[in-house]
Amino acid sequence: MSGDTQRDEGVGTPPGPAAPRPLMSRRRLLSLGAVGAAVAGGAYAVSPGHGLPSLPRLPGLNEPTPAELRIDPQPVDYPELQGRRRIGPAAYVYEVSGRAATYYVTEPFGRRLDRWLALHRRHIGQAPDELRSFGAWVRGSSTSWHSSGEAIDIARLRADGRDLTSLRYDQWRDAPATELRRRLALYWRTAAGLHHEFADVLTYLFDAAHGNHIHVDIGRFGPEQPRLIRRSNAQVQAVQAMCRHVWGRTDVEITGDFDDVTRDATTRILEQAGGPGELADSREAWQAFMVATMQRG
Repeated sequence: MSGDTQRDEGVGTPPGPAAPRPLMSRRRLLSLGAVGAAVAGGAYAVSPGHGLPSLPRLPGLNEPTPAELRIDPQPVDYPELQGRRRIGPAAYVYEVSGRAATYYVTEPFGRRLDRWLALHRRHIGQAPDELRSFGAWVRGSSTSWHSSGEAIDIARLRADGRDLTSLRYDQWRDAPATELRRRLALYWRTAAGLHHEFADVLTYLFDAAHGNHIHVDIGRFGPEQPRLIRRSNAQVQAVQAMCRHVWGRTDVEITGDFDDVTRDATTRILEQAGGPGELADSREAWQAFMVATMQRG
């Protein structure tokens, strides 16, 4: 699982003058080439005509899934990236300062963010005009996808000056039981949309450092859409949390182990949603589960 190992203080404004542009790395060639041709993938229930950005479909959706990428992040300086001030129609705001800012990502990663927010609007029904973040690009760490412009930390979605969804678990984890249930359900419905689009999604279950945001990147699969990797604690824990907090399957324990109880619960949810097969069978089943979870109001 790709890490989120570097803090993001001051990401909204690049420090100092621009450094000379580095040579194009293998990672950058992959991102700018392959992702441009296939960033969206075949998505369950999100084909063009449903109000989402029209993006190409990956060939062979039901064919055996490709192996994971084994490519380390390739740090770049911000002039190599696209400076953006919005995600979809929502203004980007740096959570620390509360001010609108510019963030820096690869162009394909920016398009993936736009697509995620369109997915959120369609299936959760929220239309944020502001997205608050702890940052995207940071300088120089070869252990973090932030340094390659292919990661972001999302804190809150807001509209008309109020929160629609808070991913700040640190601020509401001690809320009264009824309020906590409501916030957890919305948190994990929002996380489902992120898991639909991004390979690595790190929540408060991953570690304490992610208690105030959800980190996403595409390091594990690059241009490919995500699928379930049974050994991924982050993915399996998230699925188990969705079963408990969204679907009311309190028999599912959050262990990170894709056990028989978890398999049974997710299979029944997919059957209820009219999705294909079992969760671990295909990328399409993974997407179907995430769409159904988003829609579970």
